[in-house]
Amino acid sequence: MRPEAPILLLTKLHPPFVPAQTVGRERLFAQLRERRPLTLVAGPAGFGKSTLLAAWREAEAPRRPVAWVTLDESDADDVVLWSHVIEALCRACPALDQPSLSALAMTAPVREVVLPRLVNALSEVGDVVLVLDDFHRLAEEEGVAWFAAHLPPGVQLVLATRTDPRLPLGVLRGHGQLLELRADELRFTDDEAAEFLNGRLGLGLSRADVDLLVARTEGWPAGIYLAALSLSGTDDRHGFVAAFDGTSAHVVDFLATEVLAAHPPELQAFMLRTSVLERLCAPLCDAVLGEQGSEAALESLARSNLFLLPLDDRRRWYRFHHLFAQLLRGELERREPALVPELHRRAFAWHSASGTTDEAIRHAVAAGAYPAAGALIAEAWVHYANAGRTASVLDWLARLPAAVVDADSRLLLVAAWVSALRGREDAMRAAAAKVRALGGLDDGPLPDGFASLESSLSVLSATFGWGDVSAILAHGTRSAELEGPLSPWRPVITWALGWAHLCSGDLEAADRWLEETTRIAPPADQWIVGVAAVADRSLIAGRRGRREDQLRLAEEAVALAGERGLLDAIEDGEVHTAHGAALAAVSRTADALVALERGVFLRRLWGQPLDLADGLIELAGGLVAAGERDRAAAAFAEAEVVLAGCRDPGALPVRLAATRRAAGVEARSTRLSERELAVLRLLASGRTERQIGEELFVSFNTVHTHVKSVYRKLGVSSRADAVARAAALKIT
Repeated sequence: MRPEAPILLLTKLHPPFVPAQTVGRERLFAQLRERRPLTLVAGPAGFGKSTLLAAWREAEAPRRPVAWVTLDESDADDVVLWSHVIEALCRACPALDQPSLSALAMTAPVREVVLPRLVNALSEVGDVVLVLDDFHRLAEEEGVAWFAAHLPPGVQLVLATRTDPRLPLGVLRGHGQLLELRADELRFTDDEAAEFLNGRLGLGLSRADVDLLVARTEGWPAGIYLAALSLSGTDDRHGFVAAFDGTSAHVVDFLATEVLAAHPPELQAFMLRTSVLERLCAPLCDAVLGEQGSEAALESLARSNLFLLPLDDRRRWYRFHHLFAQLLRGELERREPALVPELHRRAFAWHSASGTTDEAIRHAVAAGAYPAAGALIAEAWVHYANAGRTASVLDWLARLPAAVVDADSRLLLVAAWVSALRGREDAMRAAAAKVRALGGLDDGPLPDGFASLESSLSVLSATFGWGDVSAILAHGTRSAELEGPLSPWRPVITWALGWAHLCSGDLEAADRWLEETTRIAPPADQWIVGVAAVADRSLIAGRRGRREDQLRLAEEAVALAGERGLLDAIEDGEVHTAHGAALAAVSRTADALVALERGVFLRRLWGQPLDLADGLIELAGGLVAAGERDRAAAAFAEAEVVLAGCRDPGALPVRLAATRRAAGVEARSTRLSERELAVLRLLASGRTERQIGEELFVSFNTVHTHVKSVYRKLGVSSRADAVARAAALKIT
């Protein structure tokens, strides 16, 4: 099942509105035009980073396209982040192939497939700028680090951030590839402050007062603007400047006593109470406030207050400047602390009804409405997981108190399913064990379509066998009983049973279950298993010697995967394995190897041992046919290691031995290079890949390559499995 792509918040693709009062900062524009591969605009809140870049974008647009993405907490999910980046780049550069790139972001592994394809596409475009605003809100930066390290010529990446990103800034700086604009460069000069206060706002300050105000604020743009808000309403402007302390330590008191007091009480209440929102629109504000009139209030503030920023051309959505929002929330907590949870509850209700699930859950958690948040997670998780957004689901669960999750079987099941989808066997089993410990397994039906808690656990164990054919068969059989023939999960169950019988060598039973999957999966919109079943039936046809059926089914699987955007999905790596095996059977050796290697690549990322072993055995046979006997021996050896770690590998070891004998390839031991052994020892110590790189004096990318090679040779997909497998083989 694959739903539509994640809902894109188009407001994130619009730079902040540049007010007419904004001062042109040509000295900074000139530096930005130097076109270094990476540009870092870094400084604390209120230093005008976003406004500077938005104004520069307007000035730069006639010269070259500029794509913009404002980051937020949801971008911790790679699918969300790169879907928005791709959308922004495609809007700026129509020559990019938007449909294929957008679909890829949802179905393919981001760092292994999406980013290389994006870099290759950008290399054909020429000059383009990508601005990532509020970069400090991004929790995981490794994808951006890889992207920055592989930027094609002509692409300029601009990061606006409050803190330094975890990128190799020293290396980039040493190679002249980094432009840095920091707080000292971002401060207003005396001339810029004079232009703003007198030229744009018409305050008529003396130059001495302007210089004094710059000195008092240390050129902090937000401090100067806060002062300007009050200067416009006072007669004794010199006295105000002389008394004003615009450093950040005094801004909160100044906001309460001066800035808010300059507005009528109803607008003060509007600003304070709507500050709980990340994005504001009139209907949402009406719902949160419990009264009408928000549209007029937003229009009034947008005209008079530069800290309310329009987010779209139609001026439907707005946000407060982050610094201003932070100050407003603090003041709201001081004035009306008891009201804050109710405001969040109203925001949750509006977002839930509007289908903006991420924001609904955040507000429910902020309100302490944990049952409401849990109910929404239990209902929505499967749609997000099917769109590749497992990181978002884990983030929702992490926001809830651990005690709440541990006491709720439905949420524990969500954690178990999502952990399995991310290749975390230990986390899946731990969550499943907690469900069983809570009892009440006959409770149901569940919001995600399962008949009961027991049924969900059973389908989970059948779908993710982790190398145990007997367990898949047992859980699959039980799942079929619990769910019944009309369940939306029936195609998953029939595919799991077909796959397990295929691994056990019972081709007749396997084909029977898989044929049912191909019939019932499309009406249930279960395309992942539907496509996999066609591919698996092709493999069965090949092992029965039915070459025409083998090739026909393989080509059907490829066509279906292409139609459904699943050609690069790690869940459907068998499509490429089956296609490669079918091509090899008709002596199309070169084409076969491409497909077989693609199959192993995707199945390795999927992390299921039986899948990987199956792909490696087929690849080894293809390599023998191509005369690449050394590589074939390595593939056979890896498959042997993988199967040795399986609880019950079924008939796969017999098939491996038979294929090896037929090929005349001797068994060989697994060998790691000295550098790989060093990396493996440091992995065992618990160090991160970045820490390993620092210790070995190599780059993060080099370490990551060594880690992937170690995993491949040991036939594992995680650090813990690599350490355990190495210990079992006594190779450390």
